[in-house]
Amino acid sequence: MGNSMGNVIIALNEEDEKLMRSLAKRKFGGKKGSLSKVVSEALHKYSEEDEWEKERRKFIDVLGKGVNLGGYKMYKNRSEIYD
Repeated sequence: MGNSMGNVIIALNEEDEKLMRSLAKRKFGGKKGSLSKVVSEALHKYSEEDEWEKERRKFIDVLGKGVNLGGYKMYKNRSEIYD
């Protein structure tokens, strides 16, 4: 697969359309393809954030279940170490 491009038709409210066009003009000079670049960047950023969120949830799940430290005793507070 090369750099073939597909077409997507979307409907935006007027405020979002103005924002998208403003971003395209500011970031890419409003040149041909600038709207596509803005949308593409947003999709990639959203995808990365979504992946980060999935990994964060997995990490929190592991923390909740605990980790096998191979026989090391875990203490709830420092004073237990010295008992």
